[in-house]
Amino acid sequence: MRKSLVIAASLLFVTSAFAQQTTPSNTISVFVSDLSVTHTSASGTSFGSGLGAAFAHRFSDHISAELTVTTQGFRESFTTVSPSGQQVFTSYSKRLLPIDANVSYHIFTNSRWKPYLGAGLRYMTNTVSNIAPLNSYRFTSRSVDPEVSGGVTYQFRPNLGLRFDAKQTIGGGNSILGDAAFSGSVGLSFRF
Repeated sequence: MRKSLVIAASLLFVTSAFAQQTTPSNTISVFVSDLSVTHTSASGTSFGSGLGAAFAHRFSDHISAELTVTTQGFRESFTTVSPSGQQVFTSYSKRLLPIDANVSYHIFTNSRWKPYLGAGLRYMTNTVSNIAPLNSYRFTSRSVDPEVSGGVTYQFRPNLGLRFDAKQTIGGGNSILGDAAFSGSVGLSFRF
């Protein structure tokens, strides 16, 4: 009798403990950002995009902090005319590495759509290199700018969602580095 009472009490405790579990507080996201299509007569059509990952921690039902790292590389080519009248074909590669740190406010709805608004900082590194036989160079520029962000997650499973995100930097540093002030991304998020 005593043994069955202990087992029943243990089951009641375990059941109530699982019933009181909160929603997962961490999220990992992988995404594609800044999709682009360019066409030039010299190099043809090329497609570009950035790849990134994010880690977010939710401090409460409405407040979270997120760290995002994105990488985007592309090659640009152009033709110039030298003083002697010859056409000179030049190509260089560029690597952008933005790191975003944002705090977001989550707006709860009774649907699967979960919108949010945020603000934070964007640290940008831009590396440009030209590998040419006579004139090779490589330089890196950096900037830090404030930014605002917003988006929505479509939560199609309790722990898995499709995320649409947009960020807008405030300030002029990134335009000098070649990063667009506005960026958008689409990705998957996993909550745990």
